Amino acid sequence: MQQSATINIDDLVDSQKITGFNWLLVFWCFVITLIDGYDISAAPAAGPFFVRDWHLASPAALTFPFSATNFGVLFGAPLFGWIGDRYGRKIAIILSLIVFGLFTMLVAVANSVDHLTWARFLTGFGVGGVVSNTISLNAEMAPRRVRATFIILMFIGTTLGGIFPPIVANTLVATYDWPIIFWIGGIVPLVIAALSFFILPESIKYLSLVPSRRAEMVRLAARMGTTIGPNDVIVSASHNRDKARFIDLFVGKFALITPLMWLLFAINLMVFYFVNIWLQTIITPALIKAGGNAATAQNAGLMFQLGGSVCGLVMCRFVDKMGLRPVILLILLGIPSTAAIGYLATTPWLVWITFVSGFCLLGIQFGLNATAGIMYPTHVRALGVGYAFGIGRFGAFGGPALGGMLIGMNFPLEHLYLIAAAPLVISVIACVVMIFLHDTGADAPSDETVLAH
Repeated sequence: MQQSATINIDDLVDSQKITGFNWLLVFWCFVITLIDGYDISAAPAAGPFFVRDWHLASPAALTFPFSATNFGVLFGAPLFGWIGDRYGRKIAIILSLIVFGLFTMLVAVANSVDHLTWARFLTGFGVGGVVSNTISLNAEMAPRRVRATFIILMFIGTTLGGIFPPIVANTLVATYDWPIIFWIGGIVPLVIAALSFFILPESIKYLSLVPSRRAEMVRLAARMGTTIGPNDVIVSASHNRDKARFIDLFVGKFALITPLMWLLFAINLMVFYFVNIWLQTIITPALIKAGGNAATAQNAGLMFQLGGSVCGLVMCRFVDKMGLRPVILLILLGIPSTAAIGYLATTPWLVWITFVSGFCLLGIQFGLNATAGIMYPTHVRALGVGYAFGIGRFGAFGGPALGGMLIGMNFPLEHLYLIAAAPLVISVIACVVMIFLHDTGADAPSDETVLAH
């Protein structure tokens, strides 16, 4: 009779050697978030063309469509987070890609602000699902020693993806008109969704919770360097837990950490989307009035995203080793750099100050993404990440809305970004409190909680 062994899935993941399998997973999730980032920045890049072609009286008329995607994410992130916890990360990611691919193509045929608003709202459902489930998949497949690094490397795709809509706007729109931005943003995710059926693995921690998929788990474990026999017993810290429940996000120290994480997501996404959504649309007329080139505004948007990508490469190991502490430094630098954008909008320094602002704001988000992805136990991870992004989208929705309101009130450009940066002061306080809560060592329902080391 064949002897049985006890296989701990958590130890299997944490002790695995980093191989081509791990890098393929990170790379493919990077590709997925690349097109996700492209889609997020597509509408802002097309903003000046909407104003021109639809003869809008003011850029403020785009407030609702610019906010609609994030309003959709409010619902899509927890919805697809629940699908990921119940049916698997892989299927949730593929469905999310299909949803935002189809509705992005609907934007390409939009002919009014109302049409654009509904299409962007429905696109947001898919965008939210991609974010929450790619974080969960990487958090559950990467060893703890490099978990934050892998999540941040994956999310560099979001910022790099945001670079391409301004490039398309500067190079292809003159020939193919603005819908080309959205045809690219709609067709590519559908292709990626089809390829993901063959390339993307399911989370081994999720599979360990589903007895009917044991054979799939055994094959995946073999790819990760571990052989599981037919009589081996599988254990994990998550096996003793029930299905994901909303209340589990508030047990123990998480009663404070979860709301603070939501607050941090909401504030940073509010500031980020205030800057990112309106950057090209409101700076373009200011540049033209000052005798500058409209392409400079597109370049500023590109540099904003590029700064975030550079910060992602710098931040990844620091977050693994220091948790949220580097985020505090980025917030302190992000306040003055973001506030200065309006004052430097018509100067040669514009592209450089937007680079620094992007470095900070996107770096903050990288740190928050990684922390949210590793602080919850497996059975509620996608739910926790989904709610963090979902609640955070109140801020992401509010940022463009606040910007549109201030633009409609004819606020001076200099004051707009000063107002945008102000809420980051609260983020510093929230980060300090979260680190203190972690360092006190209070009980929490987490199998792998890492806020600071």
